[in-house]
Amino acid sequence: MAKLLLVALCLLGAGALSAQFGDENYLEATTQPATGNVQQGATQRHCLSFALMRWTSNSDTFQGLTVRNTGTAQAADYAQIQLWWDANDNDVFEPSGPDTVVGSAPSGAFPRTLTSMTPQGHAGLSVYNYFVTVDVAAGATIGRTFILEVTVTDVVMLTYPVVLFATPPVGTTQTITAGAAGGSNQIVVTQQPGGAQPATAFTTQPVVELRTSAGALLTGDSTTIVTAAITAGTGAPGAVLGPAGSLTAQASGGVVTFSGLMIDLTGANYTLTFTATNFADGTSAQFDVGTPPTPTQLGITTQPGGAAPGVAFTTQPVVQIQDNTGALVTTASHFVAVSLNGGSGGTLSGTLIVQAVNGVATFTDLSINQAGTGYSLTFSAVNLTSATSNSFDVAAPGGGSTGGGGGGGGGGGCSANTEGNALWLLGLLAAAAGTFRTTRRRA
Repeated sequence: MAKLLLVALCLLGAGALSAQFGDENYLEATTQPATGNVQQGATQRHCLSFALMRWTSNSDTFQGLTVRNTGTAQAADYAQIQLWWDANDNDVFEPSGPDTVVGSAPSGAFPRTLTSMTPQGHAGLSVYNYFVTVDVAAGATIGRTFILEVTVTDVVMLTYPVVLFATPPVGTTQTITAGAAGGSNQIVVTQQPGGAQPATAFTTQPVVELRTSAGALLTGDSTTIVTAAITAGTGAPGAVLGPAGSLTAQASGGVVTFSGLMIDLTGANYTLTFTATNFADGTSAQFDVGTPPTPTQLGITTQPGGAAPGVAFTTQPVVQIQDNTGALVTTASHFVAVSLNGGSGGTLSGTLIVQAVNGVATFTDLSINQAGTGYSLTFSAVNLTSATSNSFDVAAPGGGSTGGGGGGGGGGGCSANTEGNALWLLGLLAAAAGTFRTTRRRA
């Protein structure tokens, strides 16, 4: 990938990239942790993920961070916050290694600025992923919440400013529950779900145990009812755990054995959450249902339409990431780039690179500055077969199309044969890395 980036620079030149993106640091959300409960006294609770990106060849240094909380937790509810560097760039928090702590701050009022941080060098044309964790105080108030976030004003870089790329980094809700320090009982998953195929009972059904805060099995508990559910934000969107009669199970000697559980949709990285009254939740390890489909091609589901010079199309294109049968791949999150073909030398403007969400890339503000006939759009992503739209015209005001009118009204867009190509290739480079996982390496 590093070689590919260097080739891209040679082909495009730094000017083509900075013309579109500028020499800023781009802040973006990455995969957030699942919403859940966090016990009193818990340490290294993952609450927020974000990335910092350099789109030009110039390097910079990340040297400070302030963390905000829009939840209800206060200074007395936590012992410290920590900033972690995603050392192997896999967008998965791994506190036991190789992820490493690069900054921290003891308890204090939010917004909380890190009081200790090791400056992090950021090479050009690279992406760096980070995690923020909280150590919950032993005496934290039950029911209060952490919803951490960072804004562009909270990130301190040595040289270049910080701007938002697309999605603001806002963590999920983590609700404080009674824990070991509070004398709470807990649910512990002792047999993980496995062998899952769509709409078929797991070959390995989950088993959980009811334990004290010290970890002792509650052998006298044969009455507690435990409920299983798909953890919010995991697996395929819209998936259902069933059948309804299997979602609850009653303890026997502190052991709860489920049977018949199944999930209807193929997908990756599901987890199950187990809940019961007066017990802290238990969460399973990640597992897949079936073999997720392999994305092979792009398919245009909404064609561009209603084009007039310098005005956003009234019908914006929508593109799916599909498998070889044409089915939507809901787990895909490629970057999809658009370029202009044909017409009368017009300029395509708007957001020319869009990241797919649940396999769908939705463009919102595309326009062409010059009237003409026979325009089309080509959509591309790395390792996927591209797709080209139907031919369409850009009608001049008052009806009819014309090849006249020069380059005014482009609104800062990129021409199809220069900066448009630069953005197209940049989109492919970003897509090759997955969701903001490009070529970052430490010097």
